[in-house]
Amino acid sequence: MKLEQLEAKQAVSLEVLIGGSSFEIKTEVVGTNAGTGVLVKPYVYNGTVVDFTNGSPKSMSFNLHCIDPHTGGRVVWKNVVVNLVTFKNVDYYAIDSSSFGNVAASSERREDARVSLNIPGSASMEDGRRFSITMLDVSDSGVSFIGDGNRVTIGDIVEVNFADTAKGSDFSLAIICRIVRAEAEHNGIFYAGKILERDNKLLAYLCFKGIESKEARKN
Repeated sequence: MKLEQLEAKQAVSLEVLIGGSSFEIKTEVVGTNAGTGVLVKPYVYNGTVVDFTNGSPKSMSFNLHCIDPHTGGRVVWKNVVVNLVTFKNVDYYAIDSSSFGNVAASSERREDARVSLNIPGSASMEDGRRFSITMLDVSDSGVSFIGDGNRVTIGDIVEVNFADTAKGSDFSLAIICRIVRAEAEHNGIFYAGKILERDNKLLAYLCFKGIESKEARKN
């Protein structure tokens, strides 16, 4: 399958790999062109289109995923080229690949890269209970934190809240997750949760933290 075979309004996912993190942008095809490959709606954070080609680390790379409407199988184009283009004052991502898309094996799906934190936060239960936590790490699929007591059990749904700064931007994040692991440790209870809802703010945060991590390793 070639990029030019994608159809307008077809759902696609742009996978961004950067530094120690990777994340996925769900978007849709606007149109195709033999010269530019495919045009998709861009990633917007706080009303601003994110230009991945402007000042991004050289290590940044992209994969494009879609579901083949004819076979139902997942197709991936690896190491595609992404450029920001403007047409009639509207911004798009122009995505190009010189290769055919390959049917992706389940083992090719990326492992989630976690961002280490160790910062204070809070957790809220569905019944309104709220308690202080220490955030340990976060990815686009899961979180882990230390709580101060046996307040949560496996299967509970909690909202984890914390604030942080990345690349000069302030983030106040509220992440809803289901607890999948709980273990007693010397400084409290270790909890791991599977994220149930993802949003662009979390994705932007992970991206910016990945850029910071890459820059720190260079210095």
